[in-house]
Amino acid sequence: MPFPVSHSPEDDPRRFLIQDPTGVRHPIISLLAIDDRTGHATGLGTAFRIDPFGGYLTAQHVLEAWLAPSRPRATVVGLLNPGLVFGYGAIGADSMVIIGSASVFRTPPDDIALDRLLGRDSSRMALDCMMLSFKADKTRLHDVRDFLPLRLTGKWPKVGDEVMAIGFPELDSIQDRAIDAEVLSERMYGSIGRVTAVLPSGREHRPWPTFAVDSHWPGGMSGGPVFNRDGEVIGLVSSSDEPGSHDAQSYAFWFAPIPWLQRNLPHVDPSNAGWVRGWAVVRNAPWHVAAMANDRVQAEEIRATLTSDYSVRLGSLKAGSDDFMGADG
Repeated sequence: MPFPVSHSPEDDPRRFLIQDPTGVRHPIISLLAIDDRTGHATGLGTAFRIDPFGGYLTAQHVLEAWLAPSRPRATVVGLLNPGLVFGYGAIGADSMVIIGSASVFRTPPDDIALDRLLGRDSSRMALDCMMLSFKADKTRLHDVRDFLPLRLTGKWPKVGDEVMAIGFPELDSIQDRAIDAEVLSERMYGSIGRVTAVLPSGREHRPWPTFAVDSHWPGGMSGGPVFNRDGEVIGLVSSSDEPGSHDAQSYAFWFAPIPWLQRNLPHVDPSNAGWVRGWAVVRNAPWHVAAMANDRVQAEEIRATLTSDYSVRLGSLKAGSDDFMGADG
């Protein structure tokens, strides 16, 4: 499978507009901070859906300041795709969703007692990766279940490989602006580049697995997915050198060298990109997968509405098919 979208021959492959109303426009969303006092918006970055149950990933640096105890007085929202435009008061619209939970990866504090005394936090970012879910009070969160296939194990990228990042680079220009059609018009871009370095131990002051790419990914793309040539997401946009600097590059946070990351993504099959782990409601003869749930209680509730020949099994399901592998083999 190639990259998830292609560009026109006249487009610059390092930055091209994605206008297809389907496909990747559903699981990839923009993140905004809405000032609680003025209602003005600030663009933050990009996030993408990783399972049908509402799990998303983004870069931790995108939201860390906005979700900290000393955060600005603002509400962080995701704008669900595709490309809809809303007027003022958009937080109440069905496509503006508020973060319900966020999980971060940080080092232990240097001195917990001293931190409490000084009112500080001496822990540091361990991975530029954050898991998100949104409050489930919006219909569209349930209507759209498309997600991106993550590659958590397997072949590592090599120098010279082509990769594609997708995100919203124009979010960089949205700073404390009134919510209007331009702010809420989604302009998703793709950017293709070649891997220039593979750094399993990361870089100085950024000690998480990384690979570098010879393309410029602006701040608004931070947190967006990075695809390999098989259409699998192998990382997310982490940082970029200043444009115009000598040998300017961009950097992706890279999943594969972190085996314990798999335990924190319970619904992503680490060995089979695009497969979902969970509790399936199945019938053996004739074979049929009636549903896939993220917990056993929900699966049992679904099974109770069906005939007695259905059962609940833990395992992995290939998205969009009846292909299922039980956890017991």
